[in-house]
Amino acid sequence: STARSEYFARHSDERDLASSGSGAPILWLLRSGKEMEQNLRQLVRKEFGERMEDALLFADVSERNEHLRRLGCADVFLDTPAYNAHTLGCDALYLGLPMISLLRSSTRASENQANCICDDQSTIATDKLASRVGASLLRAAEVDDLVYPNMSDYEDAMVKCAINTKWFESIRERLRLSVPVSPLFDTERWVRNLEASFVQMKSMNCDQTNAFPDI
Repeated sequence: STARSEYFARHSDERDLASSGSGAPILWLLRSGKEMEQNLRQLVRKEFGERMEDALLFADVSERNEHLRRLGCADVFLDTPAYNAHTLGCDALYLGLPMISLLRSSTRASENQANCICDDQSTIATDKLASRVGASLLRAAEVDDLVYPNMSDYEDAMVKCAINTKWFESIRERLRLSVPVSPLFDTERWVRNLEASFVQMKSMNCDQTNAFPDI
């Protein structure tokens, strides 16, 4: 697409710098059938040339211990905007793996739909529940500055993770410190609130419409 081509042209120096460091950048993906893999490889060749096809690495489903071990080898987790990470996002954050996520404002998304704006910056809606999970996880892990309001900022964050070592290491350290104390991983708190909600629901009549507390 034009938007993606313009983006990589704008960040060609940063991309080359990232590639010339400790190793070439890798986009690590879960294998999900031959057609999916062939389509992505074809897209990369068309958009960025054959040499960039080597940046794609497809991994098979593995048992949990191996899944966690290899997940810990990654540098940054790119949350997919249309359907966010759920359990996988929790796993990544628990391991101290920074995750960046896209969450558009509902107002802007509605305006884009009303005005029939159909460029790459606006076609991915994030108003559904499955599109808001990543932002919720990051906020509960107390690293909500990794939630970005538009695709341009989301893409810029990828580059920043690769070239701004000081900032990136500070994010990793904040995440490491937040795991023992953040609401996301406070299981006892979550259970207490869930049990309290069950008790409250049991005590209420079916025709009452009181809002239940956020757990």
